[in-house]
Amino acid sequence: MSQLKSKQILCLFLLSLLFSLHPDVSKAESENSTERLLVTYETSKAPSRTSEQPSKVDVIDVPVTEVEETIAHLTSKKGIKHVEKDQPVYLMGDAEPNDSLYSYQKPWIDQINLSQSWNLASTKKNNQTVAVIDSGIDLTHPDLLANIVDGVNLVTPSQSAQDVDGHGTRVAGLIGAETNNNLGVASPSRGTSIMPIKVIESGKGDLSNVVQGIRYAIDHDADVINLSLGSYNHSYALRTVIEEAVAENILVVGAAGNDNESSVVYPAAYPNVLAVAAVETGSKEKASFSNYGSLVDLAAPGTEIYSTSLNGTYEFDKGTSMAAPIATSSAVLINESAPYLTNKQTIKLMKETADSVNTSYFLGSGLLNVDSAVQGVTEYNRIYGNTAIETAVEIAKNNWDKLEEQTLNLEEDTIRGKFVILARSDEFPDSLAASPLASKLNSPILLTKKTGISAEVLTELKRLEADHVVMIGGENAIPEKVSDKLKSTGITPLRIAGANRYETATEIARLIDSENVDKAFIVSGEKFPDALSISTFAARFGAPVLFTKQNTLPKETKGYLDIKVLKKAYVIGGKEVVSEDTYASIPSNELERIGGENRYDTNFKVLLRFGASETSEKTYFATGLKFPDALTGGAAASRTGDAIVLLHPTRYTEPIEKSLLYLTNKGISDYRILGGPEAISPEKAWVIDRLLDQ
Repeated sequence: MSQLKSKQILCLFLLSLLFSLHPDVSKAESENSTERLLVTYETSKAPSRTSEQPSKVDVIDVPVTEVEETIAHLTSKKGIKHVEKDQPVYLMGDAEPNDSLYSYQKPWIDQINLSQSWNLASTKKNNQTVAVIDSGIDLTHPDLLANIVDGVNLVTPSQSAQDVDGHGTRVAGLIGAETNNNLGVASPSRGTSIMPIKVIESGKGDLSNVVQGIRYAIDHDADVINLSLGSYNHSYALRTVIEEAVAENILVVGAAGNDNESSVVYPAAYPNVLAVAAVETGSKEKASFSNYGSLVDLAAPGTEIYSTSLNGTYEFDKGTSMAAPIATSSAVLINESAPYLTNKQTIKLMKETADSVNTSYFLGSGLLNVDSAVQGVTEYNRIYGNTAIETAVEIAKNNWDKLEEQTLNLEEDTIRGKFVILARSDEFPDSLAASPLASKLNSPILLTKKTGISAEVLTELKRLEADHVVMIGGENAIPEKVSDKLKSTGITPLRIAGANRYETATEIARLIDSENVDKAFIVSGEKFPDALSISTFAARFGAPVLFTKQNTLPKETKGYLDIKVLKKAYVIGGKEVVSEDTYASIPSNELERIGGENRYDTNFKVLLRFGASETSEKTYFATGLKFPDALTGGAAASRTGDAIVLLHPTRYTEPIEKSLLYLTNKGISDYRILGGPEAISPEKAWVIDRLLDQ
């Protein structure tokens, strides 16, 4: 054991002794520490401690132990638009690091959009360890020294892992050279721990040492393994030990090979290893030497790559051996910006955000784009805009290339046209019954505020070539000035409204009514979650969604049901939402209640009761604390029989686990997250991704 290692262990022992003698120290610090939350209101509030004038924004300090609970509480309150955690900001001056030889690296750094991602990723010191299984490392190189951790020499076990070839040192510099230290070169990770595992000397090594090296990396808690080496011969032992590494959530990266062959060397050719080919630096063309083919996952720059070398020097090199560590180091940066990602998810992000390449040779998903990958942590499989209104527009864009002409019988008129539904973004009662009508008209649901229709919505109406807009609710919900604005653009406004939310729902029910409709869904008109849970299923059956009060069946709803005489009515929600007396008073030949312990449990039980349709291809996930995203997403989901699953924005609940298990058993793994990171956190979204992928 090294003297440095002994000192580290001694320090850790003394620290543990200190806290064992004073067990309340860390607890007291945790209880006293706070985190800031930024709260955005729908309307301006009275002056606060952070503002002398009325403002829509306030900053509050919350104990760290109560942050998630406070966010959930505030988000559920009416009048609060957003609640978000404090976050770092950065000066937008010269973002380039001050490493003296950085200019030699700039061509390939610019090519993979690396400098932009440095502004987005965490500024904290990287705490991951990368095992460099190679020819060793120059253990005294000033640009690497601070980041080298204990390694091993498997060629000559009695000696250190000192590099005499230079290859491993060049690889290590690309992975973890200290960055912004006024010296030498930068690395995508900006510096991470490097574990030298020497398996090659004088350009040759044994497979047994590579296998032992991977095992050493596993046993010594490496997070990533870089293998810029290989052969064309398959080995069961090599594949098995790599599978063991992957099972420990170690990300394994391999060089594809330098023989201009349509094949990939092992170990890069094995499943779950990120196989990296090379493109010409500054170009999207395959490097002349790089292997290619169906087993390649990704490409990175591989020519004129400047990095650390022996005796504290620097030099240029080329090869997939250089492309691989660029990808490795980039993966470390991505993981550091989102530590909740599994390594499988990191690889997925890198592949699915890659840029296309200009080549007739297959280079996997294309050229590594680090900036897109870092942004993809938030944006992957997510449909959202800056507001609920803009999110509705994005949902429409993602699901409707164009509108088809439909027929609507409104009062005594038969109207034919291309329809869009328009509902209020900040009040739910009228709009929740609109999903079956949207399904009947094959129409998106767009949103508006009372103050007027937005430019984004008008632009989307123009893109869709809509000629009729069906406004849900009376003038108190959507004022006449919205109607006038639509007319001025050549669109015919239609209004569906009753004296109250209960009558509006029955008016919509009459519009979708037919002889084949023999069922209805009864939900609370005082709360929104259960209506969202049933919306896509009601659309599937072409059945209306009607509203009730908790303790009284409104006369409007009862009047419709008395005339319709349903074969079956489903009541969505537990007894605390729709009482037993109200349930018993519903006119129907047959009644069935579907309710859970809370909104999320009810959502799961609705999914379980009606099931994924035969045409279902994916699932939509939306916050269960607010209604707009699930409402507008429901119109899209109903087109293909997909379900809407309601989530708590940050907390993991048992019903969501049951829903995900049901979906995976049905073979449904594709999904979309509705709403921005304030609606559903990126961490929560990636938990969903992981569970659906299992």
